[in-house]
Amino acid sequence: MKIAFFCDAYLPTKNGVASSARTTAQELRARGHRVIIFAPRYVDYVDDDPDVVRFAAGHWFKARDYPVAFPVLSRVSPRTAYRFARERFDLVHVHSPFVLGNLGAHWARFHFLPLVWTFHTLYHHYAHYSITPAETSRAYILWRIRRMLRKCNRVIAPSNSVERVVLRLWPSAPTRVVPTGVDVERFSGGDRTGARRKWGLCEDEVALLYVGRLAPEKNLSFLLKSVAPILKNHPAKLVMVGGGPSIDILKKQTNTLGIASRVVFPGFVEPEKINDLYAMADIFTFASRTETQGLSIAEALCAGLPCVVVNAMGAAEAIEPGEDGFLVPPQEKRFRAAVEELVVNPDLRAQMSAHARARSPRFSKERRVSELLTLYEEAISEVRAKNAEHFEIV
Repeated sequence: MKIAFFCDAYLPTKNGVASSARTTAQELRARGHRVIIFAPRYVDYVDDDPDVVRFAAGHWFKARDYPVAFPVLSRVSPRTAYRFARERFDLVHVHSPFVLGNLGAHWARFHFLPLVWTFHTLYHHYAHYSITPAETSRAYILWRIRRMLRKCNRVIAPSNSVERVVLRLWPSAPTRVVPTGVDVERFSGGDRTGARRKWGLCEDEVALLYVGRLAPEKNLSFLLKSVAPILKNHPAKLVMVGGGPSIDILKKQTNTLGIASRVVFPGFVEPEKINDLYAMADIFTFASRTETQGLSIAEALCAGLPCVVVNAMGAAEAIEPGEDGFLVPPQEKRFRAAVEELVVNPDLRAQMSAHARARSPRFSKERRVSELLTLYEEAISEVRAKNAEHFEIV
């Protein structure tokens, strides 16, 4: 099978969408399928993958790590369009409803190909990144989403919560729930001792971990205020892995809360080394209320970390409450109580860790890509049958 991915966020961007696309492409290629990825170009970044096609792009001042592609202005666009036609793809899979996602949808329609879209993000909750008023941006984003939903042969929702959102936006959308898979074997191991030494954690300290973008929508101010008393009263530290527009604000907040010496900011960590950070930790904490699936929660569970997660959207679906973590309402006292229960009770941590590891195969990329391939085959068969009927009539 030959598949075209269109991604408005791809490497070297470090976020869930780029990670999902990369992991899925790797597993598809490992099974003998060809995946060509169309993505924005980054300054001073050279791909080692010959099957990544880049478009000219500019950097958005409100999110400089998210370049915006300009296919019309790119000198290679005609050549790229010719390459797309020459490759004779079986299917187009877009990972965004915006610039390159829309281009992928257009080319799929022009070449009579099935179109699949993974609804990675609750885009209308990110209107604060726009230069226009939030309500105007939200209205435009919702229009853009509905327009894409009308074009799709299949819409992949990474969680049941997201599927409900999609169906509210477009009731006839052909949805299927397929979460992103995780490399279970890789996240089940890591260099705990070396990582703790590197980031200044003593062996008797309990390490709380957050992995993800440091941005307003991740509800990280809530996380810091919730765990601040724990960090002051127990031998514990919080490690916040990632980067983003909120990093300076969060560092300032740690000073205000009096916990600057108890919070570690490693910055971005390369995917090949992130398993060491999970191995280093004892508890995973996650407070976002807008996640479509919480990929880092699945990674944490595969690493055997009990999780404390705000009970909202797709992030909540990865947890078995009371078995491998706690789901709590978005209240600081409730979140703090759940984290503290794990901090002071190593036996409970060990019990939940064992349960998390036992459940980890359900998150495997092998399982998820098998589900994805079934969906691809359905979409291809359906579109080919329609095309045959159309051309026969004509």
